[in-house]
Amino acid sequence: NVVIVDARDYKSYLESHVKGAISLPSTGDLFAMRFPGVKARSIASNTQIEKALSRLGIKPDDTVIVYAGGKKAAFFLTNATRVMLALYWAGIKNVYYMNGGYQKWVDEKRPIQKTVTKLPPTHFVIEHNNTNAYCFSNFVIWGVNNLNKIQIVDARPLDQYTGALISDKRLAKHGHIKGAIDLPASNYMEKVDNYYILKPKTQIEEVFKKDGINLNKPIISYCNTARLGSGLWFVANALFNDKLVWVYNGSMVSASRNPEIPIVKGNKPL
Repeated sequence: NVVIVDARDYKSYLESHVKGAISLPSTGDLFAMRFPGVKARSIASNTQIEKALSRLGIKPDDTVIVYAGGKKAAFFLTNATRVMLALYWAGIKNVYYMNGGYQKWVDEKRPIQKTVTKLPPTHFVIEHNNTNAYCFSNFVIWGVNNLNKIQIVDARPLDQYTGALISDKRLAKHGHIKGAIDLPASNYMEKVDNYYILKPKTQIEEVFKKDGINLNKPIISYCNTARLGSGLWFVANALFNDKLVWVYNGSMVSASRNPEIPIVKGNKPL
């Protein structure tokens, strides 16, 4: 019951992919919920997720291995972890990340194919959503008012965090959620040859320590659309067995439009 998932865009999948892998892009059917008037997507409804996973031939008790790739460290990781988070939200417990992604697989001369893999359809039913996955605006509002009890972490690059970059028209305001610490998702990765792998656990611990992030304190992770934010969720769960990390589903697309969530500029949290 092992299913291999390619989380890259469909064009890359068609060019070549891991032998036997199915295509489930990080912008695909699992993220079908659209924000009104904005070119951004969030996690689909349970009914939409059930339909998509049934069509793909995935079962709740499958072991799912997800990989991505690309030229940018942050997306090399988070195109995969965004899909992993959605699968975990849907109730699949055994979800794994393929370190090194597609490029490492090719470099090691492992089997690839160009034909589309199709699994027999299933009848996927979500019994309940895993609670340690997504959170929503009401929880973030509480978090902003209770920073002594919870940490808010921004996974975007510094120029987005400070509000210096204003080209992203999906956001109504630029800057960061008041009280948030900036920790870009790319900081978990290191380049080897022409691909990226996760840094050793000890180095990631130093990254957390340097930025003042305490894994013994609950965390809300966010970005613009809950893609980069999924990186922290994965690292905390997979390397540190920390289940008290949530990814803000609306992220800045929602927060920048919510009058109850204060947005500030500059390189300091407050």
